Amino acid sequence: MAEASLTCFCCGACCSKYQVQMTINEAHNIADRLGIEWETFEDEYIDNSWPGVRTVLLRHRGGHCVFLEPQPDGKVFFCRVHKFKPESCIDWNADLDKKDCREGLAKYWDLAVNSEGSITGSADDIAALSQLLEKLNH
Repeated sequence: MAEASLTCFCCGACCSKYQVQMTINEAHNIADRLGIEWETFEDEYIDNSWPGVRTVLLRHRGGHCVFLEPQPDGKVFFCRVHKFKPESCIDWNADLDKKDCREGLAKYWDLAVNSEGSITGSADDIAALSQLLEKLNH
């Protein structure tokens, strides 16, 4: 399976390693869209150790972003705020050159990326990933 780039396969590796920094306005937008009172949002979703005044960090819970929801298969994680996610999440793109994506491929799919930039592994595992990517792209 040769890929110049990679569609995000929702492994959650990036959302497990990094805390999302966003503006106060983005945080208010998420709270409003989810129907959460601001005080509750601050208490339950924002990491209060961040000293920012104009920005906040989303909290991690269960080893990943508080808005990341594991799916029953244990290989896929969906973001509850994907349709109105913060700019820092929009700017992040999956790519085979990214360590996080490679770690997700190895951890959840038993796949690797060779020196030519192609995904390698068993034909069944590659086919299963291809099927997921097909579903996610439609």
